[in-house]
Amino acid sequence: MNAKSKRDRNGLACLRAKLNHESTALIIIDMQKDFCCEGGVFHKRGFDIRSAQKLAERLNSFLKEARKTLKHIIHLQMIKKPEFTSPLVDDIYNRIKMERSYDPALAEPYEVIPQTGDIVIPKHKYSGFVSTYLDPFLRSKRINTLIITGLATNVCVESTARDGFMREYYIVIPSDLTEGTSTDAKKWSLLNLDMFFAEVVSSNEILECWRSA
Repeated sequence: MNAKSKRDRNGLACLRAKLNHESTALIIIDMQKDFCCEGGVFHKRGFDIRSAQKLAERLNSFLKEARKTLKHIIHLQMIKKPEFTSPLVDDIYNRIKMERSYDPALAEPYEVIPQTGDIVIPKHKYSGFVSTYLDPFLRSKRINTLIITGLATNVCVESTARDGFMREYYIVIPSDLTEGTSTDAKKWSLLNLDMFFAEVVSSNEILECWRSA
């Protein structure tokens, strides 16, 4: 799905107000080898990882501009540990007949590397708000708007966006800075998010708001 390339003056003004640099955080979800490389879980499940790899290039380009404006850039990193093994996840793998021997190296970042000053928050569920310190951190910094990017649109991005909305954060999702498990999965996830939980825009519209602020 492509966000509308142009917004009317009022729409852009509202978006600009949401994206105030003092109260906005950029969240990058699961840009890790497990979801972008051969041998990772996405590759094993038959998903096309090329779109995730291309996403890394676009995210890095956006980050160069975002770092000029935003103070808070947060990387959510999916971590697998034996003590957090979920029988529900095991049930899914058994149902689809996929063996899942986890390599800790797959948790390493793929291309989008945290920089000095960035925050890295480990998570163990799809949503970045479940059993993490994300919410307390955001509230301590008086953040009220989240720009959510990364993988996968219809899984961890949508789960985090929904939970953020329920916690009274404005959610902004740049459609070109996230990828789903398929083109259709991304399309329908963004349509649903835009209707009920978030404002789906383009990364260029975000940059335009900051340039004209």
